[in-house]
Amino acid sequence: MIRIPVRRRGFTLVELLVVIAIIGILVGLLLPAVQAAREAARRMQCSNNLKNFALAFHTFHDANRKFPIGSTGNSSATAVPRTWRQTWTMHIWPFIEQGNLHAASNMMERFHVPPNTIYNTLNGTTGRQIPIYYCPSETGTRDQNVGMHQRVRGNYVVNWGNVWYGQRDADPVLYNPSRAPFFHVNGNRSTPGNVTFGSISDGTSNTLLMSEYLMAKSPGDNDWRGDIHNDDGVFRFHTLLTPNTSSPDLIANGWFQQTGDPAMPAATASTVNGRAAQRNAARSRHTGGVNAARCDGSIGFVTSNVSLAVWQAMGSMDGGEVASIDN
Repeated sequence: MIRIPVRRRGFTLVELLVVIAIIGILVGLLLPAVQAAREAARRMQCSNNLKNFALAFHTFHDANRKFPIGSTGNSSATAVPRTWRQTWTMHIWPFIEQGNLHAASNMMERFHVPPNTIYNTLNGTTGRQIPIYYCPSETGTRDQNVGMHQRVRGNYVVNWGNVWYGQRDADPVLYNPSRAPFFHVNGNRSTPGNVTFGSISDGTSNTLLMSEYLMAKSPGDNDWRGDIHNDDGVFRFHTLLTPNTSSPDLIANGWFQQTGDPAMPAATASTVNGRAAQRNAARSRHTGGVNAARCDGSIGFVTSNVSLAVWQAMGSMDGGEVASIDN
């Protein structure tokens, strides 16, 4: 019996190249969708972080009948009440499930001395990374781990409204002189404003509480961006500028490092009546805008092209404006 050999047909080189090309096209079509899905998940996590902060501020208010301070500077030994260099961050710890961190701190002392900061280490209470400090889309440096006063940074900052940091009542008012939920009386750091829900006459759903900000990229104590424990740092945003603006943030005495990153422009603040006129816009890595919390606890995504008038109306708590941002 004669066996007839069977021809086994394989792929030709042309067919193989066609298949590879088709796979490449499919991957090219799928990759943007995967990246968009990942960014959507990161944006949702960021929104959840802000929600947790907003709930913490509400719980603080329930316990203390007011919001926490935005920041304080050192006051004289005879001042009543006496204040120390701190920001809202240390005060909110018990309400974000960090009661042990709060108990290990000395709230009657400055943020940059023991036990709040253990010199030349991140072992102080301000050196502990807490997950809700950080937006997952951020590319900055979390740890400021070089130098004597080491601490961590964060991406979420409080609303300082339509004035620059340290602006006194008699200083030139750039826009609306109304107050935000966080302020100093007459620009004096030793007298932080006391704000309750009753203070927010514009309505809690019409007033910004917190937003995102970008952290410095330097590990040294030479850039204040995202320095949320430091009353000199950028623990706040201002509604003098719209979110993600190309206009530079103004930071005192050159306490920033130029990174070449167009998302975080910065310049040295000019001096007005002996004080640096500092301002910082809300900023994020999310495409097209920032996540922001309102005083009623709701979270929304605000586009970068929001009207300046609307953004500033949301920045004040008692300006009498009627504008609102729709989620």
